Amino acid sequence: MKLGPLITIGITCFNEGDWLLECWRSVLDQTDDRWTAILVMDGTTHQRTREIFEQLEHPKLRKFAMPSNMGPYPTRNKAFELTKTPYHFYLDGDDQLLPEAVALALKTFTQYPDAGYVYGDYEYIGNRCGIQSFPNTITPDDFIEKQPTPGACVYKKQTWEYLGGCAPELARGNGDYDFLISATEAGIKGYHCGEVFYRYRVGQPNKVSNSYGRRYYETHEIMVRRHPRFFSNRQHRNRFLAIGYRRAAWENRKVGDIKQASKLAWLAIVCGMRKDRGLWNLNLEGRLSPWFYHFLLNTWHLGRRVLGLIQKRGK
Repeated sequence: MKLGPLITIGITCFNEGDWLLECWRSVLDQTDDRWTAILVMDGTTHQRTREIFEQLEHPKLRKFAMPSNMGPYPTRNKAFELTKTPYHFYLDGDDQLLPEAVALALKTFTQYPDAGYVYGDYEYIGNRCGIQSFPNTITPDDFIEKQPTPGACVYKKQTWEYLGGCAPELARGNGDYDFLISATEAGIKGYHCGEVFYRYRVGQPNKVSNSYGRRYYETHEIMVRRHPRFFSNRQHRNRFLAIGYRRAAWENRKVGDIKQASKLAWLAIVCGMRKDRGLWNLNLEGRLSPWFYHFLLNTWHLGRRVLGLIQKRGK
């Protein structure tokens, strides 16, 4: 007797254009056919993406268009909401699945019945080549430095329901990071499928909002507020916040907002990054007049060269 679908592949799209066709072909190429798909389009004015969304038709595909641009995570929440199978595989519209992805996910869920989600390694496509490996085992402390497992995993529908989906406060960034922290807090386990199962595109200019990097620290502040128990260790909390402030400081410096970069650099220093010389320089750049800052910087570089010559002669 032929089994029905077990995994819903939830594709979310915004402005991917022809990459969306490549994404869909990777779904059709699955070696295990126990899947169905839902394609959710975030409100977009990108004409080519809208054309492809309208053109795609398949007996195993359902479609839904968001009424306006809501952000990636509300769009993913909608894809989860429309899922009628035990598992949900979330897939960005410019990425692709490897042919064995569904088979690997189902095999891993069978092997580990207590799994709340299954993840695998990534193959980069686009502007970068190579493999991004993820650890086979993770601990709560691993989430302090970075997100240790990918957001694009295969989740039990029950996991999403139990955790209440992605946080609305993080509609446009780090919603998956926060979701995985929630899962870890709840004792929900993730298991590695043991192989590469996902192709992640690098070089999509509008992968996230252009202002996201400058506001990145806000997502870390929100996550700390949402998870007081997880961040109850003051050292861990400060380190997590400092990482957010440092990243946003350099993104603001990149676009010429020196004052904001200086402010965020100082917050990163206060939160523990006192040995980061670049942050001190960034902080001074915003506090001092440009001529005086460059005078001090040139004097410091000259002093280092002189000291180096003295030490060399002393040898």
